[in-house]
Amino acid sequence: MHPFSILTLAIFVAGYITARWDLVTRLYELAVFAWDKGVIARVTQGFALLSFAFVLIFVPVQHIARIEVDLHPRSPSLGISAREQLRRRGSF
Repeated sequence: MHPFSILTLAIFVAGYITARWDLVTRLYELAVFAWDKGVIARVTQGFALLSFAFVLIFVPVQHIARIEVDLHPRSPSLGISAREQLRRRGSF
């Protein structure tokens, strides 16, 4: 390999390792800060609250939708092609 290419690759690898180490260090500091300030507990509480609200809304809506589907099934035109429907309407 050409000496210039080896030097370029070595500089790239050194820069990559430095940047990655800096990123890992920053993420570690951020995690410690979040733990000290109680952010983790608040995020967990918020997730639990939003999940409960979702279930509280989703379950009744799903139940109502199932009842409506049973009361008003789709018309028998489900098996008819779009071309046939247009021909019957006189649009085609």
